[in-house]
Amino acid sequence: MVRIRTGWLVVVAGLALGVSGCKKNDEKKSDQPTTGDKTTESKSGADNSQAVSAAVSAVAGNADDLSLLPVDSEMVLGLNFAQLQQSALWKQYSPKIMDKMASGLAEFKAACGFDPMEAVKSVSLGMKELDKKPNGAIVVHGPEKAKVMACLDKAKAEAVKKGTEITIDGNVFLVKDKAGETSAFTFVNDTTLLGTMGSAGTKDGVLAAAKGTSALKTSQTFVEMYSKINTKESLWMLMNGNSPMFSKMGAMGVKPKAIFGSINLTDGLTVDMRMRLATPDEATSFVNMIKPQITNPQVKQMVDKLDVGTDGTDVKFSLGMSSQKLQSLVGMLGGMMGGMMGGMGGGMGGP
Repeated sequence: MVRIRTGWLVVVAGLALGVSGCKKNDEKKSDQPTTGDKTTESKSGADNSQAVSAAVSAVAGNADDLSLLPVDSEMVLGLNFAQLQQSALWKQYSPKIMDKMASGLAEFKAACGFDPMEAVKSVSLGMKELDKKPNGAIVVHGPEKAKVMACLDKAKAEAVKKGTEITIDGNVFLVKDKAGETSAFTFVNDTTLLGTMGSAGTKDGVLAAAKGTSALKTSQTFVEMYSKINTKESLWMLMNGNSPMFSKMGAMGVKPKAIFGSINLTDGLTVDMRMRLATPDEATSFVNMIKPQITNPQVKQMVDKLDVGTDGTDVKFSLGMSSQKLQSLVGMLGGMMGGMMGGMGGGMGGP
């Protein structure tokens, strides 16, 4: 189960961008690699290294983030916030979100003199130890260093009222939340903020992360998969197969090494994901198993596009939904949830 932590980034961005703290089973690691595990990477020599370097160069936008996120991340994701805010669906549904944040945003604007919703352009994060205290790093593009650092002194007093402690130590500032958990932040350039949490949530931890000596960019396995993701879309992600979120898939005879891809919101929804398996035969078997489900007429009428196929050891999923069909699905799910809650309420309220 995923728990979204908010508050520590509110000090900087004025909104709950948060870092996801995830649960992970206590069972032993399988023989699958972590996202950045170099023990399974190809060892074909200089030619492969050159190919990987070319893959990194070919990916625009978030490639520099790979130099800042931990090489042993088990979950990596990115949010293209600037693109998301331009989508018709965001403009339709965001007022409900903004209403809940209105007072906090107003306070931030008054104290700091800029709108964090306009300042933040994109966010990337890499996490590990998902069953324990969140441990990893986050990269926030957009906030201006001069404005944020000038605002911290103003934010300290207000933060104390809400149980948060901010400490400024040179170019690093530390944020301790109500639970006593500390996160550390520093700017790596004028508009890129790096934060670390968990065991790395210290001054030394964030400065070490900023050096990029143990970063995802050094993992050939990760970079190869990353090069297949459209990181310019609304949300992109890469999950290691060891994640407890995939534990139930083992009962189906499916053991993914990774799941990765992107989700895009414009005036509709598109999803392009890949599931990497051990062999091409496993990928083909999985596609053959699920094809009867996705070709079901009831499923097909709910979407505009739903395709599944293989690419070597990868199973490729592609889904497309218009705004109308997406809203219909949201309404249907909302009605189902309402009915379930009503039924529970009636049962609990009975004699």
